[in-house]
Amino acid sequence: MVKGTSNMVNRKLYVFYITATFIVLFMLESPIILIANRVEPFLLGMPFLVFWVFFWWLLCTCLFFVAYKTNWGRHSNN
Repeated sequence: MVKGTSNMVNRKLYVFYITATFIVLFMLESPIILIANRVEPFLLGMPFLVFWVFFWWLLCTCLFFVAYKTNWGRHSNN
């Protein structure tokens, strides 16, 4: 790869991780959660509110795991 292209890819990944993190945390902590504040319907045996929180928590965990494995936030030694 060309040296400049690597920096461009790293920058795009960095912007993606930051944007995805804000979206996930917004969905967990925003007033939008009031939409999910219902017992019915049950999804995977859980009330909708519990499923809502679990889904966004799982998505956030997966996002952080992928970011960790791709060394998000660390400067390359190139």
